Amino acid sequence: MRWKNNKNLLPKAFIGLAFCLFTMLSLQAQNIDSLYVVFSASRGEARISAGRVIAQWMAKEGLEVDTLLFGNSLSEKEFEIKVLYCTTRYLFHFEFIALSLESAGELVRLSASASDSIPLWLGYYYMGFANQRLGRMDEGLLYAQKAYEIGVALKDEARTSSVLNNMGNIYMVNGQDSMAIVYFQKSLEMERNLDRKPNQAIRLGNMATCYMKLNMLDEALASAMEGIELDLLTGRPDKLSIRYHQAGEVYIAMRDYTKAKEYELIALDYFEQSDNAYGQSIILNALGKLELQQQNYPSALQYLNRALSFAESIDNNLLIKDVCDNLHQLHRERNPALSLIYFERFVALKDSIFHTENQQQINEFQVKYDTQQKEIEILSQQSKIDRYSTRQIIYIGGIIVAGALLAMLVIIIVQRNRRNRQLAEINAIKDKFFSIISHDLKNPTIALSDGLETLVDYAPQMDAKALSDYCRKMFKSASSLVDLLKNLLNWAQIQTGRDIFHPLPFNLVAALQPDVDVVKSMAERKNIAFEALTPLTAVITGDQNMLVTVVRNLLVNAVKFTEAGGNVSLEITECGDKYIVTVNDTGTGMTPEQLQNLFRIDRQQAREGTAGEQSSGLGLIVCRDMLQKHNCLLHVESEEGKGSKFWFELKITSTLW
Repeated sequence: MRWKNNKNLLPKAFIGLAFCLFTMLSLQAQNIDSLYVVFSASRGEARISAGRVIAQWMAKEGLEVDTLLFGNSLSEKEFEIKVLYCTTRYLFHFEFIALSLESAGELVRLSASASDSIPLWLGYYYMGFANQRLGRMDEGLLYAQKAYEIGVALKDEARTSSVLNNMGNIYMVNGQDSMAIVYFQKSLEMERNLDRKPNQAIRLGNMATCYMKLNMLDEALASAMEGIELDLLTGRPDKLSIRYHQAGEVYIAMRDYTKAKEYELIALDYFEQSDNAYGQSIILNALGKLELQQQNYPSALQYLNRALSFAESIDNNLLIKDVCDNLHQLHRERNPALSLIYFERFVALKDSIFHTENQQQINEFQVKYDTQQKEIEILSQQSKIDRYSTRQIIYIGGIIVAGALLAMLVIIIVQRNRRNRQLAEINAIKDKFFSIISHDLKNPTIALSDGLETLVDYAPQMDAKALSDYCRKMFKSASSLVDLLKNLLNWAQIQTGRDIFHPLPFNLVAALQPDVDVVKSMAERKNIAFEALTPLTAVITGDQNMLVTVVRNLLVNAVKFTEAGGNVSLEITECGDKYIVTVNDTGTGMTPEQLQNLFRIDRQQAREGTAGEQSSGLGLIVCRDMLQKHNCLLHVESEEGKGSKFWFELKITSTLW
């Protein structure tokens, strides 16, 4: 119902007018944040009056505002949606990020019930953007994807480009820079089609940062300079300061510290003039890092302390994390205790920003639970067999014809044998499970405990080299134990149907990079040549955690069973509509019997690596089961004394949008 048709609103109008006048007088000196708080807390006529005050404030400040907010042609819900539509944007613009997130959430709630796509898009867009700015990257990506789907459905290239840029930012913050570049390039293409130069500058600046982190410094500098030129043409000092900062970061990577500091100080000057805490924190952190690299420790400490103060004032976990990392590096040699405090804070924030594997309850409770589930399954299978046999016997007794009776007896025998085989496999799995717990898991744990006890007793009498060698051996033992525990829990989750399978598009090359670096270090310690032959990007659709686990296990096994002087390689090659992922080694290889029993849990025998590394044989079974979730086969070629080759195929994801 429209207000102009509602006769009962006349007395309320006087109340609303009085409230409006009172609000205008009491909030005259206040900003958009306090006006929104009043609007959010109000209901009925008071809420309408508060919304009008917000509209009048926007008009007074020269901001864009919908003129329908000054009339009476809108329904109450339409009025609220339009107020929130304007308020969400300006709260974010004026750096009231938490309130912008709250306003965007209310806008989504009202727009969804009204089936209004444009406000719904804006609500999801700013929920993604605000969460990103607050360092909540998981939530930021979730809402950005929702906004992207609406933009595509509306065939709105401008809105779609904006979301793609934000999604690129999220991937960039998560260290997936090659994936982020794909999003930025697609968004840049759209902005060139739309001839929106300011937005082109933003995309170019983001690409400069990604290229820099990928050590593609010439491309990074070219993108940053083109972005600066575009912002100079459009005369946007606020955005120009960001572009100068991005160029400064590239110069730091190029070790041109004089040019870097010049550009960063230009950026800082604007942010100080505009009293922008977010911008000041970013630039001060960059200047602190710059001074730290030049060993100007007093200047570095001053910049970083100011950066941390600004980051804490706006409660931005992402900025706090980055500053704490630099403060940890600064104090590491001079004040180890203080360095440790900053490092622990950095790690805690890093783990909280992207929630990937925050379940570290990998303990006896998990093992006990999974084992109990297997016992229940065995009893259930036996009960089914008994009930099935009884029904078959009764049915057979009613058959008169001898031929039919014989046929039914054959069926019973076949079914029973199949059930017995299944039951035998389950029993074998249970036996292997307990074997791993009682031997492979218990023995190295006891050995590690004994080693630590020895270290405590005799460390004061050991010289530095002996102590270092001893600690290295214990670290090696602990690493093997951790690998076994991870494989054990992955296998247990798959066997009990409790594994979580989330297939999404991602860049396999970027996702594998941290593990490739670790395996390369392992190979170097064993004097093994390691080579990774991969493209810059390999976008596929799958469960990132599972596929990274598969490749990591294959690479670790390859290094484990290869002697010094050997070779290990990882290859990702494009073949038609698929990527072929291959791990080769020149190690000990396998006998035909070992190959035949490679994926049988009941036939597995523990093998030692070429340097005495422990192996339960469980890792390859986990790899096989995880690939089956992706409808993939794990192929093996191996010959004793001549090495092994493992490979599997993944379909190419041709587009991300």
